This record gives sequence, structure tokens and C-alpha cells, in this order.
Amino acid sequence: MQTSVMAINSIRTVIRNFASLLTSEVVNRATTFVLYILVARYLGAFEFGQLSLAITLFAVFQVLAGAGLKTLITREVAKDLQKTGQYLVNGSMIVVAGSLLSMIVLLFVVRLMDYSPETASVILLLSLGVLPFSLSIINKAVFQAWERMHYIAWANVPVNIAKVGLAFLLLWQGQGLFSLILLLLASYVTILVVEWWLLLRHIVRPRVSIDRRFCTVMLRSTSPFLGITLIVAINVNLDLILLSRFTDEVQVGLFGAAAQLITPLIVIYDTIMLSVFPEMCRQFATSLVGLKHLSGRLLELLLAIALPVVIGLMFLAEPVILFLYGDASFALASQALQILGWTLVMAAFTHVLGRVLVAGLREKVALNIVVITTLIKLGAGLVLISQFGLLGAVVTALIIALVEALLHYTSVSRLLFQMPLVRLVWKPVAAGASMALTLMLLREQGVFLSALSGGAIYTVVLLALMIWSSGGLRQFTTRYHYLLSR
Repeated sequence: MQTSVMAINSIRTVIRNFASLLTSEVVNRATTFVLYILVARYLGAFEFGQLSLAITLFAVFQVLAGAGLKTLITREVAKDLQKTGQYLVNGSMIVVAGSLLSMIVLLFVVRLMDYSPETASVILLLSLGVLPFSLSIINKAVFQAWERMHYIAWANVPVNIAKVGLAFLLLWQGQGLFSLILLLLASYVTILVVEWWLLLRHIVRPRVSIDRRFCTVMLRSTSPFLGITLIVAINVNLDLILLSRFTDEVQVGLFGAAAQLITPLIVIYDTIMLSVFPEMCRQFATSLVGLKHLSGRLLELLLAIALPVVIGLMFLAEPVILFLYGDASFALASQALQILGWTLVMAAFTHVLGRVLVAGLREKVALNIVVITTLIKLGAGLVLISQFGLLGAVVTALIIALVEALLHYTSVSRLLFQMPLVRLVWKPVAAGASMALTLMLLREQGVFLSALSGGAIYTVVLLALMIWSSGGLRQFTTRYHYLLSR
């Protein structure tokens, strides 16, 4: 009886922690997206580009400031809760030094990139948030180690919602981008203060004592995590950084506007894979065939989600952009969005097969792929972006997405198992063709009617094909029971 109660409590803790992390992440992404829309509507493409560039550089240099400590602290504190104070204090001191170093390096990068004085001021002003943001990450690591992830949501969700409301009021009253940056800085500080209060009240009251030897050991231990995280951050943001070097803020803004519209689907991918990843690990431990079967269903699911979005963007990119951003100057981003949309198809392969490699204990292979694609992106970007600007940036992104998908597929096929691609993709492709035909016929009927009709046709055709290929409704529900329950 006691064992059953403990198991139930453990399940409740896992569900609560997952829901807290998911809520915090979704609210953070959603409020950032709304913030971009507000800037586009009230300030325009130039300021949108400044904000996109500032946040991109902030994301990269925050990783340097954090020194990869989050994973290390979470792992070590989880193993011994008595060391919470030691890791919290010394980790925070490392982050303070790392933040100062990061801001100094960013200052040199801004001068090297030769940005306009206004843009440089926006970037450097936002960089002041690296310190509170990075200290907050140390706090989150402690919360995760103690399995108190709901404290992360308590601190982040209200502040992010308030941030959007205050941003709207500032822009509505005619304030500019600098006021918005100050609001972002205030939100970072507020989240940090709330997290400190929760730490001191519910987790630990640490003794402030700096141990230099312990800090050295932490830095040595965290170097692999820092390397992986920094490479990934550079890989994700490299095209926009190169675009800022060879073009202007307007081109950066148009690229950012297009990229923001595919971000929600990437969040959906991440959420699905996060929920199923533990089962993938268990399947690998018990049956490679089981992992292959589950991975195939996941790939089919992600492709089924991606294709209607990609096809819809091919026909409706411009009206969607104008509806969301409300400024005719952003219509120039429609072509970029149509090209970037296809990266979602490649990302479906990368998300599933990347997790397969990690579940199959091939994480070094996954890291090698990231390094290779980063180098390819740098070379391709230097050529294409310098010559073709915005078009070169989106073509570079598409090429890299394709290379990533191919490298993941060949690695999984060589090291683990073959994926039956034709059998997995034909149903979403057939349904997508039906949707494309519908959108062509309803081209003159308005964006909402076209989108609803195309989406309905896609859903009906896809479900019909899946039920038919499964041998009937009962077989279909049995075959997809696990993913449907997720």
C-alpha cells in the first residue's frame, strides 16, 4: 500500500513539473511573439530589425555568461541536496564574472560589425540584462534539481504577462524601442528577485562563501556543456547575425518577421518530443524494433502537422503577414516565409532522428552533426548572404535544414535502423496535394475561407487514408493509441 502511494505521489510530481515547465516555456514564447507583433505594428520594420538583432545577440552571449552551468548544477544538486548552497553561491559568482566578460566581448563584436549608433545602443542596453538573466538560470537549475519546477512558473508567467501589457501601454502612448528595452531589463530583474525570494523561503538559505578551488572544478566540469550549448546557439542564430553584417536593420527585421511565424510549430515539435523522449529511451533499452516503430509514428505525426502549414504558407504567406504585423512594408517578407516554411519539413526529421540518436546513446554523433552544419552554414552564409541579402539568408537556412535532415537520416540508418520513408510520408503528401488543389480553386475567396477549407480538406483526406491503410477504425485507434494518448 505504501509503495502504491509513493508511486502515485511520484507520478503527480512528474506531471506537475512537466506542466510547470511547459506552461513557463509556452508563455515565454507566446509573450515574445506578441512583443514582436506590437513592435511591428507600432514602430515598423527598422525597429523590428533592431529588436530581432539585439535579442539574437543577447541569446548567444547569455550562453557564454551562463558557462553551461545549468545542466551541471541540476545534475549534481539532484544527487546531493545538501550541496545546494555551495553550488548556488559559487555558480552565481561564476555567472557574475561570465556576464561581465560576455558584455565586454559583445562590445567588441558590436564595434567589429560596424552597426549604426542607434542599433549599437539598443544591443548594448539590452546586454545589461545578461547578468540578471544568467543568475536566474542558476536559480532554475536549483528548482529543477529539487523537482520544484512550479516555482519557475510562479516567477516567470505573471512577469511575462505583465511585460506584454506594459509594452502595449508604452507603445500605445508613443514610446520608442529604448523604453521597451528598459521594460525587458526590468522584467529580467523582477523574475530574478522573485526566484531569490522563493529560493530563500522554500529551498535553502546559503552561507555566502566563495570557494575558488570549487569554482575551478565547476568550470572544468561544465566545459562540455558550455561547448554544446554555445555551438547550438551560434548555429541557430548565425544566419541573422550574418545578415546584420552584410545588409541593414530592415532586412534583418524582414527575416525575423518570417522566422517568428514558423517558431510556434517548432515549439510544438519540441513539446511532442519532450513528452515521448523517456519512452524512446525505454524502447531502446528493451527493443530496437520498438524504438524504430515509435520513431516512425512520431515522424509521420510531425510531417502531418508540418505539411498543411507549409502548403498554406505557399498560398497565403502575404495576407498572413499583413494580418499579423499590420504594416505593408512587411509584405516583402512573404517570399522569405514561403521558403523558410519548407524548413519545417526538414525539422520534423531532425527532431525525431536527433532524439533517436540520443536515446540510442549516440549523442556524440548528434554533436558532430551540429558542428558540421554550423561550419557549412558559416561558409554558405558568407557567400549567399553577402551576395543576395535576405534571399541568401533564407536559402542558406533551407540548405542547412536539408543537410541536417540528411545527416541525421544517414546516421540513424548506419548506426541503428532504416526508416521506411515512402510508407511514412505518402499519406501526408497525398492529403497535402488535396489541400493545395483546394487552395488553388479558392484563391479569390479570401484568406480565412481558403485557410479553413484547405485545412478541413487536409484533415478529412489524411484521416481517411490513415484509417484505410490501417485496415479500419478499430485497427487505426489501436495502432496510434500511444501517440493519441500523449
